[in-house]
Amino acid sequence: MRFRLRGLGLSDRAISAAWPHWWSEDAEASASARAELRFGIARRLGLDPHSLLDDRDEPRFLWREEARFKHLSGESERERAGITSFGRAIASILVSATSPPEGDLAGVAARDLRENVLASGGQFVTLVDLLSLSWALAVPVVHLRVFPWPQKRMAAMTVRVGGRSTVLLGKDSAYPATIAFYLAHELGHIALEHVAADRQIVDLEGETPAANGGDEEERDADAFALELLTGAPEPTVLATGPGWAHGRALAHAALESAQELRIEPGTLALAYGHSTGDWQTANAALGNIYAAARPVWTQVNAIARQQLELGDQPVDAVDFLDAVLGEAGE
Repeated sequence: MRFRLRGLGLSDRAISAAWPHWWSEDAEASASARAELRFGIARRLGLDPHSLLDDRDEPRFLWREEARFKHLSGESERERAGITSFGRAIASILVSATSPPEGDLAGVAARDLRENVLASGGQFVTLVDLLSLSWALAVPVVHLRVFPWPQKRMAAMTVRVGGRSTVLLGKDSAYPATIAFYLAHELGHIALEHVAADRQIVDLEGETPAANGGDEEERDADAFALELLTGAPEPTVLATGPGWAHGRALAHAALESAQELRIEPGTLALAYGHSTGDWQTANAALGNIYAAARPVWTQVNAIARQQLELGDQPVDAVDFLDAVLGEAGE
């Protein structure tokens, strides 16, 4: 079975995450256990279960045409189907483990969300604010530690299942501002209603945020994210005077100006990079803004674990989600 799944190109980590804990060599002798294994793996990886029952058949992904890929070129149909099916399988668990929403993000303006956060006492809009906002609107947000393909790294994915939206982050960073932008961008896709029912948008990890060329939806989602985080859809942050060629000076200026501008210091540094194209200085500034850099995914998934209602979920679904969300010490 593992050999057949590897033949699809699936990563060993994805296969292991989907493999049930109860499986053993003794279970191999039971036809019902073998069937249960195949149906369980199919649910977790988004595969057609019938294609796993016959060892002579090639495994097939269930969902192929339900996603729009951004910045993705040269991928095979199988790769696209794998990302789509894997994301949908995870999103289905998240939606079933989250209470129905009392509000709806669709159609809400970025400025209204920003004003709501600031009116609640926040100095500026932070990653934690965005996570709190998302969960309050019953939009589950998790950071994936397992991906279907060994070499394919997505920045983020917005998946809509049964009329409910979820955000699956993939971009790694030690700085909250970077992940805040990607999450705000995905919230933009939801608010601007770019994601149709039972569809998804996959954003591939790029060199820099807000580098979206001629894609109108991506430009609009960027503008939404920037307005939510900074108050302006096209913020202009420039440095004047000598000494601006290194990150320490930019970090000092961002920390000094953040409270007055009501923009989180790391976001202010990234806005400078967006305005000038000088991402080297902007990224160097982040290391001077955050005193203790640590993987942001641990915070994202710690909040997710607090919010998810997993008591009524099948054991294999909970085990799979645990594997996909990773351990804080990894």
